[in-house]
Amino acid sequence: MLLVAIVLAGLEPTLTFALQGIPETSGKSEAKITGTVCNASGQAIADALVWLVNDAEEKIADAETGADGKFILTVPRQGTFVLEVKKDGFRPVRMELTDPGGALSQHPNVVLEKLETTRDGDANKTMEYSDQPNFIIAGVTDFNGAGVHGSDVKVRTSETLAKETAALKSNSTDDAATASNEASSHRSRGDEKEKNGDPLGAVSEYEKAAKLEPSEENYFAWGSELLLHRAGLAVAEVFRKGAAAHPESWRMLAGLGAALFADGQFAEAAERMCEASDLNPQAAAPYLFLGKMEKATEDLPQCSAARLKRFASEQPQNAQANEYFGLVLWKKGRREQSEAGIREAERYFTKAAAIDPSLGEVYVQLGMLYKARGENAAALRAFQNAVKASPKSSDARYHLSLAYRRAGDVARAKREIDTCQELRRSEDAELEKERRELRQFVTILKDGQTAPPK
Repeated sequence: MLLVAIVLAGLEPTLTFALQGIPETSGKSEAKITGTVCNASGQAIADALVWLVNDAEEKIADAETGADGKFILTVPRQGTFVLEVKKDGFRPVRMELTDPGGALSQHPNVVLEKLETTRDGDANKTMEYSDQPNFIIAGVTDFNGAGVHGSDVKVRTSETLAKETAALKSNSTDDAATASNEASSHRSRGDEKEKNGDPLGAVSEYEKAAKLEPSEENYFAWGSELLLHRAGLAVAEVFRKGAAAHPESWRMLAGLGAALFADGQFAEAAERMCEASDLNPQAAAPYLFLGKMEKATEDLPQCSAARLKRFASEQPQNAQANEYFGLVLWKKGRREQSEAGIREAERYFTKAAAIDPSLGEVYVQLGMLYKARGENAAALRAFQNAVKASPKSSDARYHLSLAYRRAGDVARAKREIDTCQELRRSEDAELEKERRELRQFVTILKDGQTAPPK
């Protein structure tokens, strides 16, 4: 029996895994990981999400803990994997599991650290974003799907899509010829309230503008403000109404796609983005949104790959066009075990890095590609370039730490993982701050009642 001890940065306990080999004659090609998730006091944590990803960051197994905090994962017998554990109100945990000798039985005891708490009445409780608002807005009721769905990667992707969708607002008066003065005034006040940090006031003003004059600009301002502050399925309904009223608007379809992605409807979200790109093939935003979805999600509809291919073909000097189509090829090459496809993906990644050397995320993709091919020295150089280009990327630091560990450079590996943990604490703190603001926004909006737009 081999004992492996791993100390998680920021946590006191040392996690010890008992690794017990299974004879080759057993014919088994899989192994079981059975473990327990608990808090610092040793109390079991139920309903925690547990999953395992491989070197390419592909999820290969997942589970939820039971009432006793226990979980079971069935995994391949060989390889290097990362175990991830997440529960609302607790700091997520990632750890590497390496199996150098065959199918193993592993028993990790994972301790989760509680995040910041706040006082609610007479009791302290962890701030968690409620997924069950029940408010009435624009004639659409019971939006019990509000919130953000999926893994941490999908949540952060959804945050990015929301912010970039909001940035598509023109804040112009191009439609002033058809819009009433009163409607334009409400939209202008909405813009001002958003700048001054009053999202509820902004939503109210944008809604009034859309009711008075259901122009494309007014609908988009209303929908994007709701999306920015996570009003759940209400956002999709506003964008659907806007798209129906303005079928020529690619922005409306892009906003609908972003709203559907936040609700966990990834396939339909991608389809709406594809339609948005078809309405205006020269607009970069729908392609960029699709690329971000490809990074966060597996098995998107084929239309996504086709549109990203068009993006790279029509804008060959766009670094992100090359990166995202390279990602499509990289995923396809891994899935089909095609060396030719993987080489083609490498060519697009390399071209993207040459066009824009500051694009740190493409070096991460290159590093994972090299690592999957067993080219550890090339992977190390790619991850070093990723950190040089994006020193505040926790993802780049994490992969560089693993690369240094594989190279036997323990000191540098520790330095990078320490920096990674610091960056992730900052990211977690910012995410927690946003969740508090979102929870307050939805709670207040919950009691609001407005009539449907005319």
